[in-house]
Amino acid sequence: MTQSSSQPVVLFSAGYRVFFPLAALSAVLILGYWVFLVTGVGDYLPSRFAPASWHQHEMIFGTVVAVIVGFLYTAVPNWTGRPTPTGAALAGLGLIWILGRLSVFFSDLLPLWLPVIVDGIFLPLAIWGIVSALLGSKNKRNYFLPVVLLLFAALNIASHLAAYDMLAIDVKQIFLAAVLFIVFLMNVIGGRIIPNFTKGKYPALTTSTPAILLPLSALSIFGLAVAFLFSAGDMIIGSISAFAGVVTLARSLSWKGWKVAHDPLLFILHMGYFWIPLGFLLMAYFSFTGDAPISYAVHAFTVGAVGSLTLGVMSRATLGHSGLPLNNEKILTIIFLCINLAAVSRVILPLILPDSYAGILDSAGGLWIVAYGLFLVRFLSTFFQPKKLF
Repeated sequence: MTQSSSQPVVLFSAGYRVFFPLAALSAVLILGYWVFLVTGVGDYLPSRFAPASWHQHEMIFGTVVAVIVGFLYTAVPNWTGRPTPTGAALAGLGLIWILGRLSVFFSDLLPLWLPVIVDGIFLPLAIWGIVSALLGSKNKRNYFLPVVLLLFAALNIASHLAAYDMLAIDVKQIFLAAVLFIVFLMNVIGGRIIPNFTKGKYPALTTSTPAILLPLSALSIFGLAVAFLFSAGDMIIGSISAFAGVVTLARSLSWKGWKVAHDPLLFILHMGYFWIPLGFLLMAYFSFTGDAPISYAVHAFTVGAVGSLTLGVMSRATLGHSGLPLNNEKILTIIFLCINLAAVSRVILPLILPDSYAGILDSAGGLWIVAYGLFLVRFLSTFFQPKKLF
């Protein structure tokens, strides 16, 4: 078989090969188009979602969902010894995801029901791809994943209905709850892989994390999502956020991430998780004081935590599962630096330099685009290449 004829087979041989490049490409295009809209350069958006809601929906249920599916379709076979969809099934899922993005963008030109079905069907189908592996191997530790993802899929459909005024809830509340579901997953999965990767590479580094911190953090994050959905008062939001911030900060500090700062491919995971307690503490402060909108805290979760953890995990997984060494390449260090500068620019600098808000936001958007664009530059060809065997 020639290389050209084998490339499509390689591309659809593993979930990360399909969904990681789709996630990175959407991160560039969606954020780029959002900057295009918000700066007034253009205004073409034939969507039933308002511009800000379109941006939020697509980053959450487009980009982040692609990362989640790509990660799970790569990790679940390792956890269970059983396969997830490959070949035509994987290609079909990738196509449905793409059609979902197009249907949301052009939803105002389509029948009302079509985007809801096309976009809404992706996650349930993707979840089915891991259910058989988890149940077949009796991997009870991860039974919660399909349940959480089904709730996440329900939020996606609810966001459509709310945007169409068919559901009596502000779509922003749904997006806030959805972001917290993502934080919930990062808290659980990150809490497994970050200390394990750290201990695996630096066995002499001694850490101790009280087991009670995981259920306390998970319950507080879930409780905060419910509080947003039911429009709880600022004192309730602030109190739960403060508790979640303290608990997740304790977890983060217990892993001693500062001791691996010389190792960017590992340190980026610690940095990504650190944005979670920072986001909760900012949310608590803003809820109690009203000094600034909680969108700053939300972007600590999305730009800081999601940006850092997705780029860090996608880079590690792509290198490792492609048979490449986990080296701290210069381009990876630049990627990780750019995404954290984007987070600082979006979350911290506007609080210090409010008069420069517009320019700072443009800079944050540019840094985000550069980070994910460089990820594509580094790894796009890798997704088409067979795994290297040593």
